Amino acid sequence: MKKLVYFLSLMIGISACQSESAEMKVKKYYDLKGLVERQIEALKAEKPKVQKNISVNEIAENQTVDSLDWSKELDFFIQADLNKPAFVSSYRVDSSSMGVKYFLKETEKLPVKFLEVNRTGEGGIEIKALVSNSNYLYDTERNLKLSLQKGQLIDYQIDGFQKVVFGKKKMFKVIGKILR
Repeated sequence: MKKLVYFLSLMIGISACQSESAEMKVKKYYDLKGLVERQIEALKAEKPKVQKNISVNEIAENQTVDSLDWSKELDFFIQADLNKPAFVSSYRVDSSSMGVKYFLKETEKLPVKFLEVNRTGEGGIEIKALVSNSNYLYDTERNLKLSLQKGQLIDYQIDGFQKVVFGKKKMFKVIGKILR
């Protein structure tokens, strides 16, 4: 009998832990990280060509590339994900029929200042975010934009600046268009 009670107690404890961990996996905010990771896997499999426009301090270069390391290419978007334990109650949410916007509360000091997810046309999604960091050594700001059509990434843009304490401000912009 003692073994049966022990077994039942153990099973109840295990199931409680499982439901608790399942609850913790529920995303409070839009799952940007999950979306980007799914796009990375799809792009790795598809291997599309990409037209890239890159400019640093207004010196521009245009190229069409056959392959990219998609994990590195889209990493800034993963970094802008709001579903991190430290971010749980840090954002104000504004929802509408066209999408949702997350704004950093004035009392918070986190790098992601806002995240906006909007529907565009039939099956389209446009995601925008502003990420900035500032400390004694540097200031950075990145405006991020990701566009999807029917669940597929069609283009992305990263623009902003980096300023090191004793250096000049470097402006940069990367625009990538998936060629299918």
